[in-house]
Amino acid sequence: PGEALLWQLHGTYVLTQIHSGLIILDQNAAHERILYERALQAMQSGFGLSQQLLFPHTIDFSPADFELLKELMPDLRSLGFDLEFFSGRSVVVRGVPADVRPGDERAILEEILQQFKTHVDTLQIRGRENLARSIARRSAIAVGERLSPKEMRSLIDQLFQCEMPYAGPDGRPTLIRIPIEELNKRFGRTER
Repeated sequence: PGEALLWQLHGTYVLTQIHSGLIILDQNAAHERILYERALQAMQSGFGLSQQLLFPHTIDFSPADFELLKELMPDLRSLGFDLEFFSGRSVVVRGVPADVRPGDERAILEEILQQFKTHVDTLQIRGRENLARSIARRSAIAVGERLSPKEMRSLIDQLFQCEMPYAGPDGRPTLIRIPIEELNKRFGRTER
């Protein structure tokens, strides 16, 4: 027997057969979980993969946001951000984490700042979780995004390598398992 077939439903869910029935995977929640755990591991190890930008971007922030970014710099650097600070307001973005889509630099930094302002918390661990959650939410596969069979397989494989594959960082389920017995019952089939 070869690999199980994969289907994508409405650019949102990935369906696949397992021995005991059917799995329906929420591609966005699953990818958020993968990216969240990857970001936490990068911060714990102090080393995250970075992609250097061909053309660095200069972004202006309010003085308060500028200072907050400076405070977050050790964790941002461990995630893969390469930032340079100028003149109390400007930040030159030279590199971003490998999982961040090119062109999303401003949006992801603004989301990180918003997360920290919304969830003011003095505990560093909680702060790191918020940072990882922001990266994951902004960089995850979008709802409606079409995936190739290879991408769907990779998503499933990476999800099941996670420490907690059954829920996204926000607590939403990443997958639903429907046992074959449930399908048989719904279709009025008797068990053989």
